[in-house]
Amino acid sequence: MNISTAFSWLLAAQLLSAPALLAQTRQETILSPDKRLALTVFFTGDQLQYKVMFRGKPVIEPSALGLQLGSRVVGRGQAFGQVQRTSVVETYPWRGVHSKATNAYNQASLPVTPAAPAAAFRLEARVFNDGVAWRYVVPQAGQDPVRADNTEFAIPAGSSVWSQPDIVNYEGRYQPQAIEAVPLGQLAGPPLTVVLPGRQGYLAITEGGLTDFAGMSLVASGPRVFKANLKGAVATGATIETPWRIVEVGADLNTLVNCDIVPNVSPKPDARLFPQGLATPWVQPGRSVWSWLSGNRAVTFENMKRFSQWAGQLGFEYNLVDEGWSRWNDGGKDPWTLMQELVTYSAAQHVKVWVWKAYSDHDGTPGLQQAAARQAFFRHCRDIGVAGVKIDFFNGESQEVIKFYQAALREAAELHLLLDFHGANKPTGESRTWPNELSREGVRGLESEKVWPAHDAALPFTRYLAGHGDYTPLTFGPLGQGSTLAYQVATMATFTSPFLCVAANPEDILTSPAWELITSIPTEWDETIVLPQSAIGGLSLLARRRGTTWYLAALNGTAAQQVPVKLAFLGKGSYQALTLADSSEAPAAPNIKRATVTSQVSLTLSLQAGGGYLGIFRK
Repeated sequence: MNISTAFSWLLAAQLLSAPALLAQTRQETILSPDKRLALTVFFTGDQLQYKVMFRGKPVIEPSALGLQLGSRVVGRGQAFGQVQRTSVVETYPWRGVHSKATNAYNQASLPVTPAAPAAAFRLEARVFNDGVAWRYVVPQAGQDPVRADNTEFAIPAGSSVWSQPDIVNYEGRYQPQAIEAVPLGQLAGPPLTVVLPGRQGYLAITEGGLTDFAGMSLVASGPRVFKANLKGAVATGATIETPWRIVEVGADLNTLVNCDIVPNVSPKPDARLFPQGLATPWVQPGRSVWSWLSGNRAVTFENMKRFSQWAGQLGFEYNLVDEGWSRWNDGGKDPWTLMQELVTYSAAQHVKVWVWKAYSDHDGTPGLQQAAARQAFFRHCRDIGVAGVKIDFFNGESQEVIKFYQAALREAAELHLLLDFHGANKPTGESRTWPNELSREGVRGLESEKVWPAHDAALPFTRYLAGHGDYTPLTFGPLGQGSTLAYQVATMATFTSPFLCVAANPEDILTSPAWELITSIPTEWDETIVLPQSAIGGLSLLARRRGTTWYLAALNGTAAQQVPVKLAFLGKGSYQALTLADSSEAPAAPNIKRATVTSQVSLTLSLQAGGGYLGIFRK
């Protein structure tokens, strides 16, 4: 072979191998549709890492990726294989801070060439205009359990974080810390919200698409670093698909609050069970009376009849009958017979009934943890006309509990039952897959029987970023210990919950000067605007729309302040305003006014410490 022929063969071989060589890269970047947000995934040595840049500045600094799978590591490798890229733009009906969710992202599927003895896997990453999400897919996992999630989140210096420490029931108190002051080992139940330095913006860390895995909390694992923390080991099958790890990013709080990534990465609803999606006729959000925190709290048959009567007078759709009904024996009748009588009586008041039940055995009463008991209970509820079940006392987010949620939601949907989970973890998009989940607790609400204004004023920008929450709002007393009447009523319009379970005695609502405002608050929202005066823990100021009616809700923290507000969100036309403001006379004193306003009007809210405001503007 002459030199010319040999050179030709060598050149041909190089050209043929070029695609394979080009496919092996050590760094990949995915940009958001608007190109302002970038997720870069890369190798440092053989460790897979990522970083997130927003407007050219780091919001997550280089952080480790990976899992511990039995004795093998997922997250070690040499390079990426052939990267598959896709883009999606869609909208879908939603029941949260707005009625239409936006799902627009660029995605890359990144296969990793492993470094022995690490496992082969791929990283699926999506970049939205308001955040990033990724998950691990391990195609040949075998039977090794996932023992740890080694994902890290390195927060920029100078940031402050808002977090709560309860990773069991998610009922901790949200408080701020400088990221440098977070001690090693501190726990945080997501969402964890970060205020970036230099007015760069905000981010929030949480998860979505949790269906058959342990829930993820966070633990401080090093200077300015939080690490994923799983509740127990995770049993796996042939292929592992983890939940999505999510970092929401926004220049302002309005962007953060309106972020749809959690439901976006969650499975769509089953068309067989929900043929019309959220509009499936038996899936009915609504307001509920509830005796548990009221002065007239006895869960007796006769008292529950009174509550149903009051619900009808208020125009509320539901009466939630809490713990105690399973021991009814009035007139020698068993609890189910009496419950059916209550359902029949309530229907005549145009009210439907929810019932309480524990997850595990509780106080001598069998729970719903076992499939046979759960299915029999659900069938009995369906047969007597119960509308929904509140299930309580989960106390953790192990894989077993997460699988229970999925099974219970499916079985309830087959019987047209609505569900509300208490003593539960944060939502992770379940209500997209299962629209019959109308709410869940996972929040420090009024059941603590304390009002913490700074905590409440932080909730829309922390816990509620994950989804709906059953805060059980509204109490009339004692209002001298931390909040005002206007504040309490405004909580109903601030905390999103399609099942709006109201803590106050309904008889007191009927006689309250604020009853018209209370009974006018909807459970679903078409639009939510976070006004720029808002500050986490200092002031929650939301303009929310249902149809053509606007609601302006303010929750003030611990410092009295005067807040100017322009009504520009109203748009064209004139509106009849009904407002409830703080009174200078006493926390419980009503300060109710009526007026005609337009979008040209500017208000000044005089907010007390622990004060509030609710304005209803009808076109």
